[in-house]
Amino acid sequence: MEYLQVFDEKKNRLEEKVSRDKKYDLPEDRRFMIVLIFIENSKGELLLQKTSKSRHSCIATTGGHVTYGDSALGTVIKECKEELGIDVSANDITYVDTVLFKNCFLETFYTKMEIDPNKLTLQTEEVENVKWYTQDEIATFIENGEFREGNIKPYQKVLEYIKQ
Repeated sequence: MEYLQVFDEKKNRLEEKVSRDKKYDLPEDRRFMIVLIFIENSKGELLLQKTSKSRHSCIATTGGHVTYGDSALGTVIKECKEELGIDVSANDITYVDTVLFKNCFLETFYTKMEIDPNKLTLQTEEVENVKWYTQDEIATFIENGEFREGNIKPYQKVLEYIKQ
């Protein structure tokens, strides 16, 4: 059984946990947290994954739920290793924004790296393949409903961050 870290409505970490299957049953003043990281290369492309069939075969970025006892940054590092097989340093990761959904905080992070997608070790239970995509290609995915819906607002926040 996987347990998620619980936060209050001000994003303070609490000494509480909730099983993943009960996360939507939290009281109104409690939240769980999901983290996403967008990885950009020197060409301005973003490394995105096509999720496995069990994850709805959509285009998404790397991320996951913050488990009990873990931090948002720790989860980003862990998910990069688990899903893609890459080591990312906390010093190279930038916090971008938080999007609040009804029951959860979605923390968005960014890093810039050069990665050969063909040399990644993918977590095949979650990730079918990984590729660099341009902003135009991502806009088409969004328009066609192929981009994971919960990734759209964070993606827009990352674009704002990149343009600064």
